[in-house]
Amino acid sequence: MKLHQPKIPGHLTPVQLQDLLHEEDSSLQNASVIDSRIDGQTIERAQLTSMLIKNSSFQGAILAELFATDVRFENCDFSNADLTGISIHRVSFHNCKMLGVNFINARFTDVLFEECICNLSAFVHTRWERVQFDNCQVKDADFFDCKLKNTYFLKCNLDAVSFDETPLKGVEIKTSEFESMTVSMKELDGCIVSSMQAIQFATMLGLDIRDE
Repeated sequence: MKLHQPKIPGHLTPVQLQDLLHEEDSSLQNASVIDSRIDGQTIERAQLTSMLIKNSSFQGAILAELFATDVRFENCDFSNADLTGISIHRVSFHNCKMLGVNFINARFTDVLFEECICNLSAFVHTRWERVQFDNCQVKDADFFDCKLKNTYFLKCNLDAVSFDETPLKGVEIKTSEFESMTVSMKELDGCIVSSMQAIQFATMLGLDIRDE
């Protein structure tokens, strides 16, 4: 699987996230944001297009129905942010802190999470295609009732993740690690795992494995 990368122009106009609070249509495009904060702010239906956002904070912000296309986030903090109903396309997150983020009803296409901390985040009822988590912490995250197409968890910590009511056919987790996981045999059908993980799942599902 090849992700389509964000298409970002070489020349970007410096702006601040606070500009979203003053724009009538709450939109920014062809811009760069560095060292900016909108912690705890509420901005509904904001639009971000062709942007680079670095060293910025969205802690506790409510960004319901955010629409983002061709955006790269670096070293940003989204902890406890409410991103309900967001729609993001060709977006990448690099070294971002995303503890306890609400992604309920989100739509993702061509999205990369690289070296991010996504523990305790809620990806409930999300729908996505071509999404990759690379070297991420995803402990205790909730993927209830999701549709995950072309999804890869590469070298991630998936301990205590819940995939309840989420089919994992074609989802790759073989290089990731976990001690426990909430998932049923039906949902595991077609999931790409390692031989060691297959033994873990068999044990979790109550099989008595013996080599005698």
